[in-house]
Amino acid sequence: PSRIRPLNRPAPVQVREDERQMPSRVVLRNREVTVTSVLDVWEIVDEWWRSEPIARRYCKVVLEDGSSLTLFRDLLSGRWFQQRA
Repeated sequence: PSRIRPLNRPAPVQVREDERQMPSRVVLRNREVTVTSVLDVWEIVDEWWRSEPIARRYCKVVLEDGSSLTLFRDLLSGRWFQQRA
């Protein structure tokens, strides 16, 4: 039987924030990596009428090795997630 499963599920990730609540360091594969720049920031607030609305601040960041990563901070819980492609 075919099962429907979500794609691009976000994964919890440890993030150190700067004073503006922007990511400054990220723990990936048990190693803390420095965020060298933030390329883009955007917010999504949706489904406000539901019992569990969505409120997220996304950040497209560049890491010290030159790779990029999309993170988001759940604005309701304060937890960080990595948005996988």
